[in-house]
Amino acid sequence: MSACDPALLDDIRQLHEQIRASVAARLEAAREAGDHELASRPLGWGAGDLTYALDQLADEPLAQCVARVGARRPVVMLAEGPGELRAAPSGPSSQSPLRLIVDPIDGTRPLMLDMRSAWVLTGAAPDRGGDTRLSDIELAVQTELPTTGAAVYHVLIARRGQGATLARHDVATGACLDQRPLRVLPELPLDNGVISFSRYLPPERPLVAELERRFLEAAVPACELDPHLLYDDQYLCTSGQLFLLATGRYRMLADLRGWIGRTRGLANFAVKPYDLASALVFEEAGVPLLDAEGRPFDGPMDLETGLDLVAYANARIRDAFEPHLRAAMASWSGSPS
Repeated sequence: MSACDPALLDDIRQLHEQIRASVAARLEAAREAGDHELASRPLGWGAGDLTYALDQLADEPLAQCVARVGARRPVVMLAEGPGELRAAPSGPSSQSPLRLIVDPIDGTRPLMLDMRSAWVLTGAAPDRGGDTRLSDIELAVQTELPTTGAAVYHVLIARRGQGATLARHDVATGACLDQRPLRVLPELPLDNGVISFSRYLPPERPLVAELERRFLEAAVPACELDPHLLYDDQYLCTSGQLFLLATGRYRMLADLRGWIGRTRGLANFAVKPYDLASALVFEEAGVPLLDAEGRPFDGPMDLETGLDLVAYANARIRDAFEPHLRAAMASWSGSPS
């Protein structure tokens, strides 16, 4: 049975717009006061990650969304920060139980300093309890949280088997300016774009850099790449990176922090399921999404499991780059630590 009743998309869009409005107001207040601490003050650990002042703004909209959806059908929401929220109708419901996974602000750190956009992510799936997986998601929505200098923001929506759409909205009014299907660009050159190996925390940076070096040492001559046209971008926002991949700015994203941690016995952070709550958008757009073993990306719908993600801008780029990545991983994992 489908997880997506006709009102669900409206509920999710309302949630995202409430978060966008609250975040925009806080960032503007911080800008006017010249005090980024109004948005960037650390508050302690929530479910999944460290929570900042900006993250706290999502708590009330999340609770309201669960209440709205729960008035029609049983719902479990798993959200970074507040954790698990539940609601159910007071009487019988003809609709099947629903499970939502939400990242209220993916990319808090760059946005709280008013540097780069963050995104709100939501995926909806039939509730199979602890067995529910990201591959069960039937509806995904991703909404941009722009910086104070932006005039437009983007909204990405996908239903399984029905493709993905990309809409631009006016920041001042929220009105939709235009909308089009979101599909990968098939004719991108292999270079003149970003190849990103995610490396955020100091202990993992030299390890990831060595893996990247091995990859580039093989891929540059084999694929006839111009080294001057290979760019790096450490955008601390997985959904933002995937947006840039699907729209032709990135060529490849390798977030193998979990694999590196397991291989080297390093207690580092890895991408979490809520960071990929909107992965369906990019799957429907034609982005090859893989795990560390080269299998189609998937993972449990929870708040703690560390995952790995390798993604390419299109299938042709995957065919060109993947053999060199696999070889680099094999040689790196066999080298001394």
